[in-house]
Order: sequence, then C-alpha cells, then structure tokens
Amino acid sequence: MPLAASAAVAAAIGGAYIWGSGGIAVSPSTTPIAVETGTPADPARPIHLYGDGSGGALSQSVEMQVGGRVEPSVGVGFGWDRPTGRNRFLLPTLDTASTQADVFVVDPAAQTTAEDAGRMAAALGLSGDARPSDLDGGWVVGDYAGAYFGLQLWGEAYFQSGIPDALSVCERSATDLHGRDKMNDDGTWAFGQEMIRCMADTPPPSDELVQESVSLFLSALGIDETATQITLTPDGSDHTTTATAALIVENNVTEIVARVTVSAQGIMYASGPTGEIVSLGSYAVVSPAEAGERLSDPAFSARMVSSPDYLSVPPASLTAPPEAPQPGSAVPWKVVDREIVSVRLGLALLPKDVNQHRYLVPTYEFTAADGTVWSVIALGEDELDMTGSG
Repeated sequence: MPLAASAAVAAAIGGAYIWGSGGIAVSPSTTPIAVETGTPADPARPIHLYGDGSGGALSQSVEMQVGGRVEPSVGVGFGWDRPTGRNRFLLPTLDTASTQADVFVVDPAAQTTAEDAGRMAAALGLSGDARPSDLDGGWVVGDYAGAYFGLQLWGEAYFQSGIPDALSVCERSATDLHGRDKMNDDGTWAFGQEMIRCMADTPPPSDELVQESVSLFLSALGIDETATQITLTPDGSDHTTTATAALIVENNVTEIVARVTVSAQGIMYASGPTGEIVSLGSYAVVSPAEAGERLSDPAFSARMVSSPDYLSVPPASLTAPPEAPQPGSAVPWKVVDREIVSVRLGLALLPKDVNQHRYLVPTYEFTAADGTVWSVIALGEDELDMTGSG
C-alpha cells in the first residue's frame, strides 16, 4: 500500500503512527489520550522549550510553607540543550481538534522610574535617592561596594545587602586571632583550625527568617506572594538557603522567578521581576495531533528538555586494535524509538527577543515511555512571525 494511503487509513481509524521514519504503525486504540493541564488547586509545572538543565533529577530541597505554593526544587536553566540524536516518535491516538489560549508578555514599563527604584529600595531598608545606573541604563540606590538596589529597564531588580558570606567572616576572624603563619603546639595550622571551628559554628538561617526575608523581598517588588510557588534549597555547607518564587499564570507555574539567598544575618542578595504580566489576547493553538507531527518538523525544533539518563556512557578502553567490519555489514546509524505516553498543554517562557520582550506561550509537552520529555510550541503558524528574530 502506498505511504499516503497507509497514512489515510491510520487517520481514518484514529490509530497511532510512527512519525519521522516514513513507517506507519496502527494502534488498536481509537480514543484520544487526555491532554493534561493545570488547575487552581494544582498548578502545572513549567514547560521548557530550551532545556531545563536538570537531567530529570531533583535538586536537594527542603519544603516549607512561605505563603505561596511549595514544591521540591528542580533545576531550571536556559541556553543548553541535550544532544538528542536521531529519533522516531511513536504517537498514540491524539485529538485532532484545535483550540484557543492566551499569550502573555512581561511589560517592564509598570515599574521603571527613579521613584519606583527608591520605593523598592526603601522597603528593603536602603535610604537615598535613585541615580542613573552606569551598568545597565536603569536606576541604582546605594553603594556597589556595600548595600545597593538596582532596577533594570527591562523589568528586573537586584539587591545586595552587604552582609558578608560565612567564609569571608571566618577568614577575617581567623586572621585577626592567629595571622596566617602561626602553628599550634600540636603542629596544626592555627589559621586553618580556627577556620574549621568558625565555619562549623556558623548557623544556618532559621525557617522563620527565611520566610520573613522572602515575604519582604516579594512585597518590595510588588509581587503577590500567594500567586507564587516557592522552593527552598539550602547550600551545600548549610550556611545559606535560597528561595525561588516562581510566578503562577493561568494555573501554570512559570519560569519567571524571584530568587532570595538568606543567611543567619538576613538577605544576602536577591533578584526578581518587576514587570507586569499582561495578556496579548487569545491565539490559535494547534491540535495535539498536529503538535505531535511537529516533533519531527525541523521548523519547530522539538527539544528533549528532560531525560533520566541523558549522560552518555564513555566507550570502553581499547586493549587491542578493533577488528575491521565484515564486507556487506550494516553501517551504524542509531535511531531511537520514542513511544509517547502522555501529553500536556501549558506555558513556556521564550528567551528575550532583540527588543528584550519575554513571552509566555502555549506549549505542548510530550513524555515518552523511556522518561524523556519533548516540547514544541503550540501556536498556529499564522500566529508566529517566522521571519523575525525569535
């Protein structure tokens, strides 16, 4: 049977098919699998279009209620995509109906004036007038050498309290007590022993202090704490805790986040968004079936954004020269079959465009039976500027 005819049969009976290989494999199921979405009680986790940096592994975290929703920490980052090799996607029966969903953008103009910078800085305990920043074109209050607050024109703020880290405090203390050359009677290095004692005696921040610090920073930036999902991650030495507050939009946890690092003395440094998230209106969203086809369409660059075992195993060391292949033997060309078992629709944050705009766009996420996760943008082609810089 010709390929086109085979595809028509598969579509007619609602069967699954392998996309990307030219082969068709009809599934016995004719019921489309349900597309998962977030709810007010259970907002969906972020969907990534550019790699989440976690490798499928959870970072060490501590759960604590800090006003917003608290979940285990997952590493999130941009700019690095795992090598995905050659893949063949086995799709289940998917719904062919398109839908509509809002697109959002971060509007930085909501808080960008000198008065805004001064107000936020004052809420964090900094006094003084805001002056033009010589670093990023925004505003700054305070002294870069100590405590300062900065407001950037593209809708981000950063704060440094001037509280020194535990290592610096202990280093100064040990130097004042013993200098750098003194040896103890037992032959140990006095400076080194004092450093060990001092670091061990430095306490972590209390849960109450972390909670107060996060609330203070979010309030200063005008962020509704109840509309965030907050993750707490202690550092490896247990001297600081970093809180990540991810904004929730339309029942979706987003990658628009504020971060606050707290020591036993209070906030050390923090950063977060100051822009307003606004809807650009309702946009056409392709059906799950069409999104499945995009997994193998180079124009949409399907990304493996999570994998339980993405690190490759290094080849074994040679103990003898490898034997030459036999004449007529097949040439290695590995293709991995990815059987899709679940689909969800949510929001993904696009990288800043040339105008520093940040979009939250409807995106489909496909999970395969092997645990790998793949994503493609869900907007219809007519909604995309394919000649632009995105």
